[in-house]
Amino acid sequence: MQFTDLHIHSRYSDGMLWPEQIIKIAMKKGLKYLSITDHDTVNSQFSIDELSSRYKINIVPGLELSTEYKDREIHILAYFIDVEDTKLQVMLEKTRESRINRAKEIIHKLNSIGIDISYAEILQEGVSIGRPHIAKILVSKGYANTTKEAFHQYLMKDKPAYVDRFKVNYKDALKLISDCKGISVLAHPGEIYKGIQIEELLREFRVYGLKGIEVFHPSHTQKQTNDYYNLAKKYSLHITGGSDCHGAFADAEAMIGTYGIDERLTNKFVKSKIY
Repeated sequence: MQFTDLHIHSRYSDGMLWPEQIIKIAMKKGLKYLSITDHDTVNSQFSIDELSSRYKINIVPGLELSTEYKDREIHILAYFIDVEDTKLQVMLEKTRESRINRAKEIIHKLNSIGIDISYAEILQEGVSIGRPHIAKILVSKGYANTTKEAFHQYLMKDKPAYVDRFKVNYKDALKLISDCKGISVLAHPGEIYKGIQIEELLREFRVYGLKGIEVFHPSHTQKQTNDYYNLAKKYSLHITGGSDCHGAFADAEAMIGTYGIDERLTNKFVKSKIY
């Protein structure tokens, strides 16, 4: 079990647990720090101060942004951000609207191939709706056996109901995080498509303000973890990690705290926060 888990999703994006439920599990597992890093929304952050005080646990403000780099989707984690920053709120609202439009277009495509699904059903599944919520409905209505199967049959790129989504340019995202007094971290580099050299990406992202790399993640092999650790040292980047827990999609009870960083790395990371 880790000291800190800096990558957890709640029901405010595509997770299955509310922040208070996440915190209770984290405390049960003995975590000292955690961060809820929902996709393209900070709605979970507005109750954090109260929850942190009530449960006596350290909660790092967090967010996971979907960005674009060389026509690829790259996720950037943002920590210690000012969640009330006006520019941040404008960008997230634009993203929220694009998610709604995308969901409606996906549903239209599913309807066109004979699948009985509605936008109203999707709204019941989450606050910030996305493809995982649509996949869950497809499973519940018998159109797929698992959410993974629903993605592979209908929702992935080149499948019948795939719709591309709005993504912020990585330069704009990194600048925005810096303007919000935050620390930007490259998320799960092991999940980035082949064809992009991670070291080349890191060098370029550092120019625009990247401060860290997520070294410890369930998708990483031991070799990748070692490689990313060494790259972080080479380029003086923060080392972070987390379970990327989405709740019931990945057995929350087992996932929270299974990946993350130890006390030494936590102290180094927390002491560097920008104000």
